[in-house]
Amino acid sequence: MMDNQLAPDRQVGLFSAMRESATERLTATAARLFQERGLTRVGINEIIREADVARMSLYNNFKSKEDLALAAYSAVSKNRQDAVDAAIAASDGPEAAILAIFDLAVDLASRASFRGCAFIDLAAHAGLNDARLLDLARGHKAALRGRFSRLAQQAGRSDPETLARQLLALWDGSLTDAFIEGDTAPISAARSAAEHLLRQGE
Repeated sequence: MMDNQLAPDRQVGLFSAMRESATERLTATAARLFQERGLTRVGINEIIREADVARMSLYNNFKSKEDLALAAYSAVSKNRQDAVDAAIAASDGPEAAILAIFDLAVDLASRASFRGCAFIDLAAHAGLNDARLLDLARGHKAALRGRFSRLAQQAGRSDPETLARQLLALWDGSLTDAFIEGDTAPISAARSAAEHLLRQGE
């Protein structure tokens, strides 16, 4: 075999790595553009151009824009949930963990790319027939509510599910207002409200 020829198994491996690289670039680019401008305001051609991949790479990896959006927002959801879990793990007790989640919101809102809650935006832009995208948004919110509920239960609250819904409402509202106002003050206010709710349950 000549030195410049690859064995079939190495050729397959190289092709797989190239395909994964294109998939990652498309997913990351779509996630960024969708969060910056909204799902309906970003076209496939722009994603291809920004990701610097061939058009065929898109169609080899994703059957439709909806499939790409699912992959992109799933990646965003995983990153957000990982960040929440890291904040919880670094906290001293369940009540501190709940407040640390609001501190994480301050960090998110301080970024130049911040445009409010990506999943509220997704739900607003997805059509009524986009069941998979709406289910993804609902699932992301349910996951965060579940973490609030579990922490509330660990803190000994008698009605952790109601408290979790209250905390999620504070989180969602504060992120939206932080974007509209261009200020993290709504999140600080929501954190104070969360502290008040926690004290009431003592």
